Amino acid sequence: MAVGFSGVVSFFNYLIYNPWVLFLLFLLYCFIYALSIFISGPKPGRNPFSVGHVRPPKPLVTDHNLRNKVLKQRFKVQRVPENIDTIIIGSGIGGLSTAVLLGRAGYKVLVLEQHDQAGGCCHTFVDKGYEFDTGIHYVGKMMDGDMTRVLTDQITEGQVVWEPMDKEFDSVALGDPSKSTLKWFTLTSGSRQEFANHLKKQFPDEEAAIEKFMTLLNDCRGAFMGIMIPKMMPLWLAKFVIQTGIYQLFMRKFMKLSKLTLKDALDGMTDDADFKAVVSYIFGDIGVLPSELSVVNYAALINHYLPGAFYPLGGTSEIAFQIVPIIEKYGGRVFVDAPVTQILLNDKGKAHGVRIRRNNNDIDLFAKRIISDAGVINTFKHLLPQEVAVKAPLYKYINGIGPSVSCLTVFAGFEGTSSELGLNKGNTWAFMQNDLEQELKTYVSMSVEDAADSDCPLMFISFPSAKDSAWEDRFPGKSVALLITLLPWQWFNKWEGGRVKHRGDDYNDLKERIAKQMWRQCEQLFPKLEGKLAYLDVGSPLSNKYYLGQPEGEMYGLGHGLQRFDPEMSMHLRAESGIPGLWLTGQDIVTCGFSGALHAGVITASRILHRNLVNDLTAVTKETRKLMKMTSANGKKTN
Repeated sequence: MAVGFSGVVSFFNYLIYNPWVLFLLFLLYCFIYALSIFISGPKPGRNPFSVGHVRPPKPLVTDHNLRNKVLKQRFKVQRVPENIDTIIIGSGIGGLSTAVLLGRAGYKVLVLEQHDQAGGCCHTFVDKGYEFDTGIHYVGKMMDGDMTRVLTDQITEGQVVWEPMDKEFDSVALGDPSKSTLKWFTLTSGSRQEFANHLKKQFPDEEAAIEKFMTLLNDCRGAFMGIMIPKMMPLWLAKFVIQTGIYQLFMRKFMKLSKLTLKDALDGMTDDADFKAVVSYIFGDIGVLPSELSVVNYAALINHYLPGAFYPLGGTSEIAFQIVPIIEKYGGRVFVDAPVTQILLNDKGKAHGVRIRRNNNDIDLFAKRIISDAGVINTFKHLLPQEVAVKAPLYKYINGIGPSVSCLTVFAGFEGTSSELGLNKGNTWAFMQNDLEQELKTYVSMSVEDAADSDCPLMFISFPSAKDSAWEDRFPGKSVALLITLLPWQWFNKWEGGRVKHRGDDYNDLKERIAKQMWRQCEQLFPKLEGKLAYLDVGSPLSNKYYLGQPEGEMYGLGHGLQRFDPEMSMHLRAESGIPGLWLTGQDIVTCGFSGALHAGVITASRILHRNLVNDLTAVTKETRKLMKMTSANGKKTN
């Protein structure tokens, strides 16, 4: 007992001489207590997740008229249901997923889309017998039982079938495609060991670097939660733990990794320029150069595709096509041709409606809450009165982050099937040299006139017709390709005032010259395509602005540089806008891409429902896996 009492005295003496420990323990207690309140939630809404929501998929609907009746429901005031309590601006996957979750919880939701088709970046278009996707080119982690797949099935009621792409889901071509020095490399899905072994076969002298690279990927697993946690906490609690340093203390590993750039990480592993180019190739999916890209964000993307890459059966418009009727089932609607020009506030400063501009007339609609899936820049710079927007905590950070990079897309159609033309289900990233960053910097520093006559240093090449097993039935004897490159908004913004498809010959000539140069490089990479081109169209940054509503034609909303993932920035990029009655969803509050925007719907619905839907999603994922095991076991018994 004497020894025990002495220990207690020593402990208290330590606390007396180190009062900061008491303060830290007190703060930790406050953090855990407040977090427990958040998790339990005041008057939580209904759980929108249930294994019962998922049904066996029905046969594809391929009739364009039937599909348009779902995806192209034009806005008319008389069609708006009564007692709408929630209006969502934008029908991207962030807006649609939020609408489904709230609808299941008893809310009546109206989704308004400015384009003539619902789906945002999930939409497709058909022209002269060719169909093209516009934003979703591949999605990772769609294996049965993965949480992302479970969430997608919950939102679509299991009606979207996800087909695996080739095991070698991405190829990297380094060098001039017209010369024999061109080198090809591939990235393979599967286990982490398979991924590493495949790299070692291609770089036998870089085993040590590959081991370090795999360690980095492993260290970053789960690190993305460092970005998510501040968004899920109540704002006052997030401010408290970040400003007092508690968050940084408990998230030391994340803080270190989030400040490490991909370029610095790779430079510390090896001097092999080809290896560094091959493993950093995917920076185009984020729109950030390796010298500005956090390894946390980069590794999250590689880890996302490492288990496998997938594409939806029937094309990417299948996603919105299956979701819209679910929203309607719960009393909501999704209307297109409904451009929101203003978020309306009442005399107390609360968002309570939107203004739609139709045929030179303003139409005002009102609801208890407004949710913007139009992007942070659009919301705060264009939809809100500036005297109100500037008072929101997030506003001062917007200019610092800035918009993400813009792009030009070539839509190519040709005669012949995928098998005849040797097209695979993977993507190709083509670079003119292994110094990816310098080559791209040189290109974008040119004038658009000079660039139009120069080799394109970066191209993403995708063959949607090869990825979709239903394509041949829908478009027999035809194939399509997408060619995408990154370029500045400033190259085309002088034509911003012109009307779509009527911007003038000089505009059309410039973008077509760039497109034809890209197509020539594509033919050199895929010789069987030579002479097969039957259709060519080009989408410039101005096209992105018109069809996707992005102010500067940006691909990924806000930029994704290092600053984007600072704890304070993560804290403010959240569902709560800082303006009463107005909420945010979509890729800007999580990260770019289908999965990021999809999970944003969970966060936004969580905050509105005062319910931790992440816990509910985890529970339904476990239940789904249990049912899968039971079904598998019963199948084996039957056999």
